[in-house]
This record gives sequence, C-alpha cells and structure tokens, in this order.
Amino acid sequence: MGLLKIHKILAITIATLFMVCSIPDLSAHARAKSGQQHRIKVTQPQLQALFIKKITKYVLGPDKRRIAAERPVPVAAIAPKKLSRFFRNPDKFKLVGWPDGNFKVLFIDVDNPRVIAAVLNKIKGKPILTIGQSPDFLRMGGMINLVESGSRFKLQVNICAARKAGLTISSKLLKLSEIYCGDTPQ
Repeated sequence: MGLLKIHKILAITIATLFMVCSIPDLSAHARAKSGQQHRIKVTQPQLQALFIKKITKYVLGPDKRRIAAERPVPVAAIAPKKLSRFFRNPDKFKLVGWPDGNFKVLFIDVDNPRVIAAVLNKIKGKPILTIGQSPDFLRMGGMINLVESGSRFKLQVNICAARKAGLTISSKLLKLSEIYCGDTPQ
C-alpha cells in the first residue's frame, strides 16, 4: 500500500512540474512586444557539439543505415576536453579521444594543416565521417567543414571524399551546404 501511495505522489509532482514549466514566460512575451529581444549566448564548442550530433542524422554508412542509428554513436575528437560536457548522455553519443577506440565520426578541431593531413591520411578509405573547421580541411580530404560566418556556422561538404569513404550524405543536408569536390565548388 505504501508503494502505491509513493507512485501517486510522484505522479502528482510530475504533473504539477509539467504544468508549471509549460506556463509561458510573460516577461519574454512583454519584451518581444516592446521590441526588445533576449539573446542566448552560445559557446563555440557548444555549437560544434550540436552540429556534430545533428549531422550524424543525415549521413548513411556503407550499409545504408544512418550513422545516428547506432547507439551510442561513437564520436572521436582530437581535443575532446572542450566538447566533453556537451556529450554527457551516454545513451546517444560516446565521445572518445583520438585515436582511441572504434568510432564513426571524427571531429578534427585543430588548425595545423600538418596535423589535419596526418589524421586524414591515417583514416583514409575508412567509413568515418570527418568534420573539421579549417580553410584547408576540404582540400586535404575532409568531408564536412564548419565555417564561421559572423555569429553562425555555414556547412561545406566534400561529396567526393564522402563517396570515397563509402558514405552517403542526405540531400536535405546538401541543400543547406556549399557542395565541393575536393576544394572545387560544385
């Protein structure tokens, strides 16, 4: 009988929290009416993590399954400490340091062209989605480049590198991207 009472209290508490959380923020509504806008500040590593997580939904592996279908999605990064706090849900994504373990996505977050070339050469021909953030990334064989444009990121996709690795990039992602073959725009 005591267990049933606890469940009933828990259900009422959850319902109350849901109702309180679903009440609109009237002060935000008032600010919007008066022309003031509330800006949310996001850090660069937070945006990078978000892009990595979203991009995996739009890339198919050689087996024609989404990379995001594997749980948890193994993601490697050259410098994982910057991203680690945004990959805390072990059921969805597992962040590892390069070159540890078996991974499907590699985020190359360095600017040194020699390091980028060495890393890309080491995984050449493997079905690993490479994401970077360097002007030379696509030319060196990287697949998806995040380019800062003001306060936003633009995507550049090297479809030739993806095809060579046996990956297919969804047309939905390609519509939002600048498409390249190597470093040549298509």
